[in-house]
Amino acid sequence: TEQLHIGTGYVSFVGERLKTGNSTLDSIHVGGNAAHAPNHNKGFLTTPIRQIKSSDPNSLGLISNFAVYCVNSEYPPNDSYENLLEWIKEHLPIDYYLILKSTKLLSPLLPYRRAFDDRNHFELLRQQCPRNYVLVGDSMCVFNPKNGQGMTHACRQAQQLNEVFKEKYQLKDISFIYNRRAASISEECWLGSTTNDWAVPTLKVINIDKYGTMKIYQRSEDSTSIYPQPKTPLFMQFLQWYTYWLIKCAAQSGELTTAFIHVVFQEKSPYSLLQPKFFLKILYASLTNYFNLTKFFD
Repeated sequence: TEQLHIGTGYVSFVGERLKTGNSTLDSIHVGGNAAHAPNHNKGFLTTPIRQIKSSDPNSLGLISNFAVYCVNSEYPPNDSYENLLEWIKEHLPIDYYLILKSTKLLSPLLPYRRAFDDRNHFELLRQQCPRNYVLVGDSMCVFNPKNGQGMTHACRQAQQLNEVFKEKYQLKDISFIYNRRAASISEECWLGSTTNDWAVPTLKVINIDKYGTMKIYQRSEDSTSIYPQPKTPLFMQFLQWYTYWLIKCAAQSGELTTAFIHVVFQEKSPYSLLQPKFFLKILYASLTNYFNLTKFFD
């Protein structure tokens, strides 16, 4: 078992969208600002629930769900909507403050502070895997909900289980074959979900081996901490660098943006973003910035 605790906390609520006086902001039905450790540890997300008919001339006729969240334990307040608005005004782009200031609150402010990444490496049991025992979705791998991967992850594994049944293996072999394939799906999602988590300043890693031995690592500036510092895997360091420049390049490339969206929605593997034409473009952008050869990415 491998767990990553990054101090994620949410405040979610439902509200009726009202006019802000800015037509561009009023047209945003799905939007947000992603947290990106270590320097930008707060985020925001809104998605529509349903349209309504309202007698209020200021109403946009839209009921929406809102989530304000953080990593690194920099939690948003939930004691009052006014305090939450002040927190948003201080920590997030002004557009999101204006949207929420013009939103009519329709529900309580619901806090949640127990989100973390948790992966069971069941595939390592190999042939020792219990017969006729399969894991799907969260029972194999739980992801921080800020990345919105959980349901798609479970559906892909269910689809894979169906494929295994279609291939008509002997019943005694199905659990081993399926769990091995399902683990590869979890691996793709795990990379996407945890790459930036390794950059969180207060990251806590818990590893439990097959014998039940637990090891805890805690990133901290406190010299008296009883836990050793976690070391970011080299591959994760590469992915952090690559993702940073990928997003910058995608802002200037429709092809790269489309490829990135396919990966976000799990239609393609994250490794599809490493194909040579993308890798060379990202490497070029990084090097030209490093040697100050262009202001294109300033």
